[in-house]
Amino acid sequence: MIINNSFNSYQDFFVSEHQNIVITSRLPKAYSINSEFSKITLIKKGIGLHVVNGKPYPIYPGMLFFTQSTDLHIYEHTENLEAISILYLPSSYFVLIKGFEALIPKQFASFHIHRFLDKNSVNTIEMSLNKLIASAKKTYIEQESLFLRFLVNLRHCSYHYNQENSSERRFLRLIRWLLYNFDENINWNALSEQFSVPIRTLHRYLDKDINLSPQRFVTKLRLFNAYYQLLYTNESVISVAMANGFEDQSYFATCFKKEFGVSPRTIQMSGGKRI
Repeated sequence: MIINNSFNSYQDFFVSEHQNIVITSRLPKAYSINSEFSKITLIKKGIGLHVVNGKPYPIYPGMLFFTQSTDLHIYEHTENLEAISILYLPSSYFVLIKGFEALIPKQFASFHIHRFLDKNSVNTIEMSLNKLIASAKKTYIEQESLFLRFLVNLRHCSYHYNQENSSERRFLRLIRWLLYNFDENINWNALSEQFSVPIRTLHRYLDKDINLSPQRFVTKLRLFNAYYQLLYTNESVISVAMANGFEDQSYFATCFKKEFGVSPRTIQMSGGKRI
């Protein structure tokens, strides 16, 4: 196993025939397809946009997601984004843990779900990652065993995600709802009642974990999606604004420039150069 800090070709990662796991902290700045290996990524710090197969996903600290070997993906507008990824070959390359794909939680791996983890899960995953990193010069037996432990821990986190009903889990479910419904007219009181999360608790969690108010969080989700649409589609600025919950184009342009430092029109004009 190798700690690799550059995104190049398959051979740059897996430099020997006995190597089947790589850990890296770098993110692709151009469209990347992983060829033979898949990837599990944990966001540790910062905010950004992950575009997978033409679909945008806002990413924040504490998020975990899979990228399959056939996925075409890129990261846009990263704000001091720090991530750590495990790159792994199919189980047919492994000696001891063939068939480990069955352990990968479908809740994480299917449909490119980008999911927030609670603090305990993040700590568990980071401890597993640190052990994997420390085993870089150990035998393949220990490396594969630690990778198996990582997958078991990940499955445990996935199982308890929907089983526990703590205030933190309810908060994470509310956040997941926002990730898929940010373009709707948000009624915070109704959401508070639906997910049994007091408004004050929602403010506390978001301020602590992301340093944003609930409304600012939703506004960022809308702006990031607008950024993607302006960059990758032929929709007009006003259409993009309306589709993302901005009824006033002037207000949308003001918010957009404050967030990205350029006007919506500037991003739109540069779109054809991205792919």
